[in-house]
Amino acid sequence: MEKREITLNDIEKVLKEKSWWTILVTPLATRLTLLVIRYTRLTPNQITLGSFILSMGAGVAFLFHHWILGALLYQLGYILDIVDGALARVTGQTSPQGALFDLVTDWLKTPLVATALFWGEFTYLVPILILLYLNCGINRYNDSLFYQKKESVTAQLSQKRENLIGRYLAFMKEKNWGIVPGIVEVEALLFFFYPLFHHPIFPILGILLLLFQFLLKLGVVWKKITR
Repeated sequence: MEKREITLNDIEKVLKEKSWWTILVTPLATRLTLLVIRYTRLTPNQITLGSFILSMGAGVAFLFHHWILGALLYQLGYILDIVDGALARVTGQTSPQGALFDLVTDWLKTPLVATALFWGEFTYLVPILILLYLNCGINRYNDSLFYQKKESVTAQLSQKRENLIGRYLAFMKEKNWGIVPGIVEVEALLFFFYPLFHHPIFPILGILLLLFQFLLKLGVVWKKITR
């Protein structure tokens, strides 16, 4: 039987839960994924490496005060970070090694680029790095629950409730959207809007959002370990 050609709809179906910022770039990412499938032999791991290199290029650009170039490089790297997972899932190239490679590069690039961007601006850098690592610790716990096939922290946050919040959660789940702003939105504030506009509101919002994410997840973890 002839192999069915992969379509944009197939790619859209395999995307993970979309963050709020992802919704804006998904059309570009899905089309780029389709181009990679049809006209190249690139593997998901090669795309992941390309995403990491672009992110490091953004960090170098920030160090030398090339703000617009850095913002564009980081966003291109982020788009490739969507492409690698979509490519792996839609073509059946997923693997534990590939997932680990993607995870490690994601954990590395955000604090590295933040350090490059805010070097010398320690009022922003110190709380950003502290909150990033605190959130990383919660996410490690979340990952361990996933691999133990237990209910994750993020799953508990989206449990069904018969009220206004419950209807909101159901709507976001139906649309496959994140229930609250996540790390992607923090990165957009820090690595896109702040370099472009250099207004302190963007790193301040990023710090507040990181704090909100940590406290929200910490509350769920506390309930899990004390019940």
